[in-house]
Amino acid sequence: MKIHIFYRHYNVEKTDGRGRPKWFDYEKCFSNLLSTLTSDTELHIMFDGDSSTNFISNYKNHYTLYEFKAGSDQESFWETLRYIKEQNIKDDDLIYILENDYLHINDWVSKVKEIFSTYSNLNYVSLYDHNDKYFLPMYENLTSKIFTSLTHHWRNTPSTCGSYITNKKIFDEDFNVHTTIAGDHNKFLQLNQEKGRFVITPIPGLSTHCMEGLLSPTIDWENINKG
Repeated sequence: MKIHIFYRHYNVEKTDGRGRPKWFDYEKCFSNLLSTLTSDTELHIMFDGDSSTNFISNYKNHYTLYEFKAGSDQESFWETLRYIKEQNIKDDDLIYILENDYLHINDWVSKVKEIFSTYSNLNYVSLYDHNDKYFLPMYENLTSKIFTSLTHHWRNTPSTCGSYITNKKIFDEDFNVHTTIAGDHNKFLQLNQEKGRFVITPIPGLSTHCMEGLLSPTIDWENINKG
């Protein structure tokens, strides 16, 4: 089982000021990801624009590069999906669509393979333990089913962000929904209502979206960011 990672990036460095933790840096997110990869992973960089002047060009030996011009986050996401559709990915391999502002813990690869080996009916797996599920009023009455693998706990959740893992079968079956509906939350709700799809997330998180106040809880992400 190989994990094919499709890393969405554009010509940005350091931080963009969008409510980030004070330690946030795009290159550190990327170098963190590289440090966690194994022989069971394959990295594709989906670069919106010209990568030659971006820090990503310093790591050319680590990935396959696909450059395109989309000009918006939504169009970039859809172009990424079209690119994935054209790849020769085995049915039992995994597809990880990943945004460029996430940090990961070291053993996420083994834990992902473990959960997919434990359950054969998974639809979507996010590695981000969404902190908003623990304090937003809209989730006050949220209930979740708890799953266990050999070394980790997981829960089902209504939706996730634009970074998630699925298999080739689900990717192909849901391709039209993902390439026509904007908005992560609404898209996953529709997939649940129409097709019974579900998302599971780990407890504690195996990654975090790097937004101030929304980091996966119980983990010292600043320390992980230091490498």
